[in-house]
Amino acid sequence: MKDTRGQSYIRGAMILTGATLLVKLIGMFYKIPVYNILGATGWSCFMVAYSIFNPVYSLSVSGFPAAISKMVSESAAAGCYRDVRRIFRVSFSLLLVLGLAGFAVLFFGAGPLSAAVGNGDARLSVIIMAPSLLFCCVMSAYRGYHQGLRNMTPTAVSQVIEAVVKLVCGVGFALYAVNRGMGVPYVAAAAVLGVTVSSVMGAVYLFVRQLLRGGGLPKGNMPFSRTAESSLARPAGQILRTLLALAFPVCLASLLAHVTNLIDLATVIHRVGTAVERDSAAVLGMYAGLIPEGVSLAELPVFLHGAYSSTSSLYNLVPALTVTLGISALPMVAANWATHAREKATMQMHAVLKMTTLLAVPAGLGLAVMARPIMDMLYASQPLDVAIAAPVLRSLGVAMALVGITTPMCSLFQAIGRADIPVKLMAGGAVIKTVANYVLIAIPSLNIRGAPYGTTLCYAFIFLGGLVLLRHCTGRPLRYVQIFVKPFICGLFCAVAAHTSYELLYRAIPSRFTCLVAIAIGGSIYMIFVLFLRIITKNEVFLIPGGKKIAKILEKLSLLG
Repeated sequence: MKDTRGQSYIRGAMILTGATLLVKLIGMFYKIPVYNILGATGWSCFMVAYSIFNPVYSLSVSGFPAAISKMVSESAAAGCYRDVRRIFRVSFSLLLVLGLAGFAVLFFGAGPLSAAVGNGDARLSVIIMAPSLLFCCVMSAYRGYHQGLRNMTPTAVSQVIEAVVKLVCGVGFALYAVNRGMGVPYVAAAAVLGVTVSSVMGAVYLFVRQLLRGGGLPKGNMPFSRTAESSLARPAGQILRTLLALAFPVCLASLLAHVTNLIDLATVIHRVGTAVERDSAAVLGMYAGLIPEGVSLAELPVFLHGAYSSTSSLYNLVPALTVTLGISALPMVAANWATHAREKATMQMHAVLKMTTLLAVPAGLGLAVMARPIMDMLYASQPLDVAIAAPVLRSLGVAMALVGITTPMCSLFQAIGRADIPVKLMAGGAVIKTVANYVLIAIPSLNIRGAPYGTTLCYAFIFLGGLVLLRHCTGRPLRYVQIFVKPFICGLFCAVAAHTSYELLYRAIPSRFTCLVAIAIGGSIYMIFVLFLRIITKNEVFLIPGGKKIAKILEKLSLLG
């Protein structure tokens, strides 16, 4: 029988993380010119479509790749290869139906949904976004299947294809609409069209790949396939029920994760309007000289919402990277937990949390101190919007670190069969976020700057609650110093080094690209302190390609934990 173990956790995580980083960089090259084309008001239309799309997408799709991955990995580990194929067929059919339903919700509900959040001009963008949900559902079935077999390459390649097509088509369509003299809502819709085309191309790639290369299970394994005694086996109805039971809590958790964005969408425009009504002079005075001519008091909430939303591409960068660590680890942790190799599963969970923290903490603290230089570099053609949004992004730095850590934590809970916990934590966090937004944004002296505080409180609650419950579920203590305290100390040095070097360099070289050098200096200082504090262990280095050679060097220098 041929080996079906697939990629190791670290290799799979590196493939997904590398692809996600590339995708996010391409996405920035997409969103930055689009924002510069649209401005704050047009960007509000664009983000309304995204913010309405994401919750429906999460409810229909997000939990299924993880659920499919878990079911496939467990069946493959048990040698039930026929069940692996049956799981894919059942999940594909289900997701196709959900995709069609989600498409109908967005397409026919575009008008009422856009009006409900206070920006009726976003209707066309929501309509054009609707078909992408169907193709995203199709992709989710393929991605979950291959991830369950520990093959992260199809997911990574399809993500890159999506990003490249979105960049080329989105910016191209937006420029075409501008050159034709179309209004702001139509230009925003043209940019959104690039998203829909990209999802079509990603789905086509996965379909053609499966058609040409098969499902990833060597044909020689089929004679050795045995029927599992668990509920994962045989009848399609049992597979469907198991799939829904696994996916529903994760879908709900993912939905609740996007609820923070949905809460912003539902509250920011309306509550800024309340702040303007309470004391328009205070709000106008806060942004004196920053509001373009022609933006009336009635249009000011939409304009400020657009400026606030410009921070999303930076704020979501690290969480999008860290979620891949949880996705890649889920099949391995689930398999070890299911076979009662609890000690090994716990060690893997600790490794995920440590790697997540090593990524999220320096990025979050660095963003907090470098918010204005980064936005000046990216949105040079919109200096007024940058002056409004930079303080918001600065406040989101800590929240970004917390989101980056809690996102893969949800996958760990699912791997040990407690997918209900992230749902409960996110529900509590959503309540905190809603109350904070409702109260803080309506304060004229805060307005949009109140939203980040609600986000930080929301994810602080989820982070702390998640740590307590993870320890309770596993029955084993967490290595708090190695996983959290030492990376936080290193992150502080990174942030201080980046900020200080930027201040000094900018005096000598007053260029908006000076921040790239400062970020590189901060990153170098961070790596030095990570090694100096011996955060990384020898076994963790072994998992990296070429790790044995690296470990020998670091061991000689006494830099391993």
